[in-house]
Amino acid sequence: MMSKQEMLSAMDQMDPEVLAVSRELWNHPETSGEEQYSADFLRSVLRKNGFAVTDVPGMPHAFRAEYGTGAPVIGILGEYDALPGLSQDASATRHQPLREGAPGHGCGHNLLGGASLGAALGLKYMLEHGGVSGTVRFYGCPGEETLDGKTHMVAAHAFDGCDAALSWHPMTSNTPYTGAYLANASVRFYFKGKTAHASFSPHLGRSALDAVELMSVGANYLREHVIDKARIHYTTDSGGFTPNIVPDRAESWYYVRAPRISDVYGILDRLKDVARGAALMTGTTVEFKTVSGCCEMLPNRVMEKITRNNMETIPTPVYTEAEERFAAELLKNIPPEQLARERETYGCDADSAPAIFRGVSDYETARRAELPGSSDSGDVSYNMPMSLFTAACAPLGATSHTWIITACAGSGIGEKGMLYAARVLAGTGYDLLTDGASLKAAQEEFRKVSATHPYTPIQAD
Repeated sequence: MMSKQEMLSAMDQMDPEVLAVSRELWNHPETSGEEQYSADFLRSVLRKNGFAVTDVPGMPHAFRAEYGTGAPVIGILGEYDALPGLSQDASATRHQPLREGAPGHGCGHNLLGGASLGAALGLKYMLEHGGVSGTVRFYGCPGEETLDGKTHMVAAHAFDGCDAALSWHPMTSNTPYTGAYLANASVRFYFKGKTAHASFSPHLGRSALDAVELMSVGANYLREHVIDKARIHYTTDSGGFTPNIVPDRAESWYYVRAPRISDVYGILDRLKDVARGAALMTGTTVEFKTVSGCCEMLPNRVMEKITRNNMETIPTPVYTEAEERFAAELLKNIPPEQLARERETYGCDADSAPAIFRGVSDYETARRAELPGSSDSGDVSYNMPMSLFTAACAPLGATSHTWIITACAGSGIGEKGMLYAARVLAGTGYDLLTDGASLKAAQEEFRKVSATHPYTPIQAD
């Protein structure tokens, strides 16, 4: 049987193709729902490398690419959607869009897709030459930024027959996670009232905008009475009326996040009561529309242990002086308190710490370093054991969804993190393909955890 080190060494020859894929995705950023070029490009690369590609019904930008035969089947999650308005020159240390208002990879999904592809190629090489049976699947997952791509893929049975899933995300540290993310629901509230002249006959009007504002007040009071880690965000739309018209329509858009999907459902029920109360107070009506939602990631300590072992044994990146200087210049755009807080989280000395994270977070640090965002990857973890880690692809202190991340995602800093992540994914996949006991233990833990956490996905209207 081929050793893991032989597989990892063979991946050195694959690095140029992985880098080329990441750069092509970076140069063609597409937002959620628009990933036609990115998905087709990845399909073509995988077909060229001998993978059988199957599209997901009803989802033009989603697919799975498979190599090998039989069990076990190991899935690797790949993403490639970008964010609106985050175009950025990869060499600039200030906000300098390549094209004003254009999208950019401010969450590093070009790196995410690139590393996942690289891992799939590495495991394919092992299956070809290593005397091991099994199957590797690359999952082309669109719409992560809208938090519903993988949720729809689960509903379309794209993950059926998969024994375990591997995932990672570009961030600012090398950290394996046992569980992560906040569950999320995205809901729009539509209020309807009656127009009137705001001066001549205000008594005849029923203001939908008043209802939106009263709902905002109620939601603000609700925040005091939810669990500490819950989040309630919102935006509003007055409908574009001038001030002398009582508006008969207005809407608000809320995100509810919490550590568990059951928490989200409970808070959302209370928020809907707040909306009903606002409508009652203003003589208006309200309708709800669930846009999307996703679950938190179920913990799996077996998967985390396998991932951690690979992270600690595979060499982390070495950076050039030029990359260190670039990272240090980028940090000048980050508020000092934010940088200090993140350095404290990861146990880095405030005065002598390098701009880019070194090593791998220990267990205590990993527990402190929560991922307070949301991801539809959580829905995958409710269907099979899943691993997740982050790799340092930007200076410590940078935050996702910013032009700084876009710059790093197109530079050597991000690319070195990506190549490290590809090897960690491949190494973890190697262990699951060759060590039946480890995979069985991960699946047994999954069965125990999922028995007390049934899968109740958010259903879009």
